[in-house]
Amino acid sequence: MRASSPTTKPHVVHALALALRGVPFHEIGRVIGIGRVSAWKAFKKALHRQTNQDIQTHHRIELAELDMEKANIWRAMDANKDDWRAQMAGTSQLNRIHVRRARLLGLDAPTKLDVTGIYQRGGTDLHAEQLAREAVIEALPIEEQRRIYELFYQAGLRAKAGDFSQPAIATTVSNGSDNRIDDDSEPDPQ
Repeated sequence: MRASSPTTKPHVVHALALALRGVPFHEIGRVIGIGRVSAWKAFKKALHRQTNQDIQTHHRIELAELDMEKANIWRAMDANKDDWRAQMAGTSQLNRIHVRRARLLGLDAPTKLDVTGIYQRGGTDLHAEQLAREAVIEALPIEEQRRIYELFYQAGLRAKAGDFSQPAIATTVSNGSDNRIDDDSEPDPQ
């Protein structure tokens, strides 16, 4: 006859130990003498009782199991030195163990990528650009400065009124001098 609930501490500890070894809860219940649901509840109760200690225990157990698997793989690889398939299979298994160990220890934490600089420019960059534009404008003769300020003032008034009827200014952008020589043209004598 099965007990109705895992009230005794040995059941809880035993359920935790078996669950950490990967034993299914229906098997844990059979071994301890309780039901599957009761075994699951005992496991949860043990985890909630000392979560940090249990997680550290689980990590230590997991690391020990990885060490045992690694030793077994090395033994199999040493026993089959002439079989390249066994060597490749062992290497693949060792790689998976290394990956699992790195994840378990948190060595493969995700890299944080700060993309705010890509989409948004900081105040320092904008301030430097603004100072450079002001310096260029101040280097112009006073009549040109007045004309530029008047143009911007008028454009601001039109934009505020929603008047965008003026055609866009056609521009040409180049990446340097255009040194192409047409086949039909004569070279420029100097």
